[in-house]
Amino acid sequence: MNQLELHKKIDALLIRSLAEIKPEEVSVLISANEDVHQYFYARADERWLGWLWENGFLEAIKKKADDPTRYGYRTPELNYLARIAEKVPAKVVDIILTVPVSVETFNPEVVDRFLRICSTLPAGQLERVVQKIHDEKWIPLMGAFNQWGFEYEKILKTLADAKDYKSILVLAEAILTVRTKEEVNKEGFAGVSTENFFYFKDLSYTKVFEYLTSVDNKYAELVLRLTTKMISQIVLLGGKTKEGEVFPIEETFHLFDVDFFILEPEGKKRLSHRDDVRELVAVIKVLASYLITERCANTDAVRKLYEQYIASLPQSKAMWRLRLFILSLCPEAFKNELKNAFFRLFEVKRYHELISGTEYEKALRIGFPVLSESDKREYVNQTLEYFSKHAQDKVDQKWHKRHGWEILSSICEQLTNEENEKCEKAFGRKCDATFEPEPSIKFDGFAREITPQAPDDKDWEKSASEITQKLRNEWSPRMLAEKYKDTDFHRPTGAEGAGERLKKEISKRPQEFLENAQLFFHRESLDPHYTYSFLRGVYDILREKKIGIADVRVLLLMLNEIVVSGQKKAFDAGVRERESFGGWLAGWTAVHNAMSDVTKELLNENNKSIADFVGNRDQLLKLIAYLLKHSDPKPKDEKEESTRTNYSGEVEYTGSDPFTEAINSVRGQALEALVLFIYQNGKTITDDVKRVYEELLGRENTHAVMFIFGHYLPTFYFRDKTWIRNLLPQIFMQDIAKKDLYLAAWEGLLTSNLSGEMFFDPAIAVLYSRGIKFKPDDYTKRRYFKDIDEALATHLALAFIYFQKFDFEHDLFKQFWSTENLKRHKEFISFIGRHSISREAAVEWIKYNKIDKEKLQKFWDWALEHCNPEELTGFGFWINVERSALDTKWLAQHARQTLEKTKGYVEWEYGLMRSLSAFAKETPEDTLAILRTHLLEEVAKHEPTRTWLHMDNEVFDAFKELYRNEVTKEGISTLINDLLPYRNGFFWGLKSILEGKDSNTKV
Repeated sequence: MNQLELHKKIDALLIRSLAEIKPEEVSVLISANEDVHQYFYARADERWLGWLWENGFLEAIKKKADDPTRYGYRTPELNYLARIAEKVPAKVVDIILTVPVSVETFNPEVVDRFLRICSTLPAGQLERVVQKIHDEKWIPLMGAFNQWGFEYEKILKTLADAKDYKSILVLAEAILTVRTKEEVNKEGFAGVSTENFFYFKDLSYTKVFEYLTSVDNKYAELVLRLTTKMISQIVLLGGKTKEGEVFPIEETFHLFDVDFFILEPEGKKRLSHRDDVRELVAVIKVLASYLITERCANTDAVRKLYEQYIASLPQSKAMWRLRLFILSLCPEAFKNELKNAFFRLFEVKRYHELISGTEYEKALRIGFPVLSESDKREYVNQTLEYFSKHAQDKVDQKWHKRHGWEILSSICEQLTNEENEKCEKAFGRKCDATFEPEPSIKFDGFAREITPQAPDDKDWEKSASEITQKLRNEWSPRMLAEKYKDTDFHRPTGAEGAGERLKKEISKRPQEFLENAQLFFHRESLDPHYTYSFLRGVYDILREKKIGIADVRVLLLMLNEIVVSGQKKAFDAGVRERESFGGWLAGWTAVHNAMSDVTKELLNENNKSIADFVGNRDQLLKLIAYLLKHSDPKPKDEKEESTRTNYSGEVEYTGSDPFTEAINSVRGQALEALVLFIYQNGKTITDDVKRVYEELLGRENTHAVMFIFGHYLPTFYFRDKTWIRNLLPQIFMQDIAKKDLYLAAWEGLLTSNLSGEMFFDPAIAVLYSRGIKFKPDDYTKRRYFKDIDEALATHLALAFIYFQKFDFEHDLFKQFWSTENLKRHKEFISFIGRHSISREAAVEWIKYNKIDKEKLQKFWDWALEHCNPEELTGFGFWINVERSALDTKWLAQHARQTLEKTKGYVEWEYGLMRSLSAFAKETPEDTLAILRTHLLEEVAKHEPTRTWLHMDNEVFDAFKELYRNEVTKEGISTLINDLLPYRNGFFWGLKSILEGKDSNTKV
């Protein structure tokens, strides 16, 4: 009995009366094969539920998984329950409640399907099942699989709509189950701790906090009890701090950006797991605010609430700040707690732990008035004494003074005149009643910007020469750092801000600043950061074309002064410390990098009219030659690269590729400037340029710059072939000890454009031959700008497409295909498909470029004879009737031959699927063979991880076309019957074709 006949027998059984059906009859039938088993449960309706349960046909849902670490929707019985749950929810819940869920019985598929069923249940039935979810710990059991929690959000919404707040609390407690310390610290991707406190990849999708804050007010205290319990568990994960610390509990999260006085639940998608904690604390803050404010008039009631839920929170920094806010809600009731909190400041060594954030100072402003008069005066006196003493610390003097001033400014209106005078004497400023404390870190989107400020705005309106005098003297980095040492941390005034302002002034007054260009370099008296800022400003106006010929001459004089100075005594080539004098300042290496940028921009074709190449040629070449002797980049920076494992399990290198490194280095950019120089220097290379090039080549020892040598080889080759041929052994070094440098140059060449004349030069052919022979295992272990094997295959594929002489008999073609390398060979094949056969408007493109289509077709025949099946999978990119330049019938025949060799698999099978309908009309027998091979051998027998397939109209149209054709009707019927058992009913929709239904049902 074939599969279709078995399906019909099931259909007949399902419409019979249940009273006349014997269990053994069903048992025998559904045990015929797995497809029939699946089909029976997929077609049975809700009237069968009781019969199946009573006769043991749903026992599979009670079985423990063979492998509880993975699952799929493979159990027909579960699929059946999920399908009928909305029709008979009470009966399905009855069954769910009888199925035990525990570590001993754990089956992730069962829990997953039960949860999905729950998300469709009405509130009345959910009330019965949420306690089971809670008690049996479904969420921790499914911890490895929990992603977004959409089902829980649906359940919570149903309960909220029904105002079933008790059930919401039960379910919320389950959702907010806190992971164990071992689970939180477990290493995730690339060895990084997951630091997720909950059992969801993204808790925000459950909207649990949103639903907790929307419960009826009479449940508010229960929500507060729940949320404080959860935050306590999270805080305690940090364990104890070292002896002597201000807070005995270490936090594993940070809320530096949070101001508890304005904190509110946001309900938006969070940026990190830390935001889950932030939302939880926000809920606590909202509920505590409501409950304490409501009971503030009743001291006993409000204190009881505080003692029960807030005072018992762990002693950690964030909880200290939360308590300060809550105490400030009802200061009269918490007078003693506030006093103790305020005076604690003078009892610890690291006082900043207590005042970090806004909460101490804001609570002080609110709570200070309720203290007794003697306590007020004592607090002020201790503040003056305590911070004056700390201010004697020369290292951190400015911070202590600032903190003391901020504390007294928070209670400015409570100070006596004498205390205010003492404040000014101790901290250099009178207290300011308008002062507003800010969080330690303020996040605006991702993080609060630190915005450097320039000094004395009016002085920037002065002339360029006057500005340079100020930059050398009172605006020097050291002087600014001293003058503005008490500046706002997030808006620091200093040299970094001055440099930014200088660039803006240059943009506003380009001619004036360029006329004074030479004033912006003085090695002894002007900090290199300002020279750098000037050059960056010049670079910007060059790009904006705000510069003239006369300006360029003055600019070159300034650059020449740097050259002369550097030739007399080399500049410090070390990278300046990232933070100097309170800012991030540039050193002399950055100055030379900016010089390279400016030189390249001057030689840009767009600036040809102002650069006066003829008049400035010698100066420009001298400048380039000087920059090419700079020590940046250094070989030592390329020696070691760290690695990490990506999501695919592959090891990848985290350093820069040589091209990226080159274009961010002095020599790399200078060599690019030399390339631009020879573009303007004429069609030949002059001797002085050759000397500069050869001198650099003779001493170069970095991957980065050797990449540039290879990448721009064609530029030099076509201007003097004999000269460059003689240099090839130096560029592409033969010494095995210099393999790394060779590979960098080779990579550079492979990323350049391909030219026929150069490609067929015997001297260049030797390079390709060597590249083909080079074993991938011997490649330098580093990051590449372009994978060498793929780049080599691309070059040779381009040669095959465009050059008639590069044919099947060419030595390089033979060598390439006789050298075993799957990646290269597959890339050669697929590139031709992507680049020419299946590109947009391929027919017109081939005609316009005079591509030999017959040669490409012959290659497919050649490949079928000479290539192995894995290499042939690259032909997937050739199969595309919508775009292909190839005859449809011919294409179908070759697709068939290819698939028969690859057992139905090709890369990028989308084009094949889109072509099936056209194939079926042109060559039905080939199409039938394609369908059988691809669907039966590849799609049916593999999980959908390698081959994507959607049974859409093109596939159905091909089947229908072949079923209407007498030549292929029987074959397509057999194929459908053969496909039915596979992929859990994926192919069942094809039965409609055999039943004569004109259906385009998507399965």
